[in-house]
Amino acid sequence: MQYSNGALNMKNNTYPKIVKQTVNLGNLPYFDGKNTNGEKIIKYHEDNWVEKFPRVVSLIRVNDALEINLFMEHRYRGKFMPSKHGGRSNTLGGITLLTVGSIANSMCIFLQWIEENDINWQEVYAISDSEKAKYWLPVYRYRKNLINKVISNVIDRDTANLYMNHVRQFYEWAFKQRRIDKIPFKYETKIIKKKRIDGDIDLLFTNYAVEEKGITITTTDLLIPRKYKQKKGNNSELSPYSKKEIQELYSTSALAKNGAKLKVDLAILAGLRASEVASFLASYTEDPRLSNKKSFFVEITGKFNKLRTVIVSRHLMQSLWEYANCEARQYRLEKWQMKHGNCDGAPLFLNRSGDQILAKSVGNLIFIASKELSEKGFELNKSFHDLRATFATNLAGFMLKNDCPIGFIQHKLMGLMGHTNFSTTQKYINFSQSETFDKQMAPWVDKLFGEDLEPLQEILLESNGDNKDA
Repeated sequence: MQYSNGALNMKNNTYPKIVKQTVNLGNLPYFDGKNTNGEKIIKYHEDNWVEKFPRVVSLIRVNDALEINLFMEHRYRGKFMPSKHGGRSNTLGGITLLTVGSIANSMCIFLQWIEENDINWQEVYAISDSEKAKYWLPVYRYRKNLINKVISNVIDRDTANLYMNHVRQFYEWAFKQRRIDKIPFKYETKIIKKKRIDGDIDLLFTNYAVEEKGITITTTDLLIPRKYKQKKGNNSELSPYSKKEIQELYSTSALAKNGAKLKVDLAILAGLRASEVASFLASYTEDPRLSNKKSFFVEITGKFNKLRTVIVSRHLMQSLWEYANCEARQYRLEKWQMKHGNCDGAPLFLNRSGDQILAKSVGNLIFIASKELSEKGFELNKSFHDLRATFATNLAGFMLKNDCPIGFIQHKLMGLMGHTNFSTTQKYINFSQSETFDKQMAPWVDKLFGEDLEPLQEILLESNGDNKDA
């Protein structure tokens, strides 16, 4: 790997840590002489410079950090666990830079734990074959460390499982690279069967209702058990915006700034996360005046590099198209083009430097708006993610009102939201059935969505007609 600006800049003495550098992940490396320090110069027959590539740095466990960095490079290159949709967001065929950053964060935390406890992560053999003996292995001790953090409310269970999942991938990579002799954990095969409210097996999980089958999944015994999930109230777990909160939010000067309102629109009208808004490509937009479509289906790259299709109404698409071609954005696009050589893959939302905006910047819109409203005497205790919850609960409520089968509602909502399991989707359905939702949401749902809801209604009703008996 070649860095554009020489050695890593280590201003902060706290290690391990993550640094981001412009690196050359080219193909066919070769040595081309030596530099003034006598170090061999590595060049590539085919260069591939990547900006802000995350690397884990440690002054104590240097070799371990190098192993971790090579693991992340192989994932980005598609040499290990290549993306199912490689080539769309990453021309090398691997995961996105955003996902590499998430892995880097997980591995940096793992490396810090290794340093603090002076542990050899490559220890994969237990002292005996008993079930209890395996829990002395480093990977299970780290799992226990994460469980303790969940119990102490330092992190939540989902975050702990994400950290553990990345560590699991690292061990699997190390085994494939022959850096360890065996996988130190066990795999488990499970069959999931979904019960309907009426007690029958949901037809989405059966073979034409003849054979009660389910979905077969393969997992490991490294997962954090559900019993450690923090107890939360309904309001803290799921908190859609009320009509009044939406009105106050859109009235703020924070949303009057260039493109700010559109970022909120994509969350509340299409169900996008902050990270998905930040990475929303300009190529997704099109001029609706050249089409008779009532709505547009856009395939985006979501969480964990997963592709999903979202629905964008004609009205929202018109606003996105106008913004993509406005003078202010074209000025920023010129800066993007100077850095990348073309406009291919340019995000819709660019900062003043012509770079992709951060997901944190998108989420901060609500913080800024909340501060502004607080000064006016209105408290908005909501997050950007709650906009997405508002979309989901309204959508679930609409489908319930039109008597769609519960299995169909779960399947449709799960796909549009990009959920990985039904339990996450179900909480939106449960909330939309609650009295709280009926009072706060139902009276104003049509007015809130306006033209945006009409094409969605037709699509869902048409789908409902095809699936009514399914």
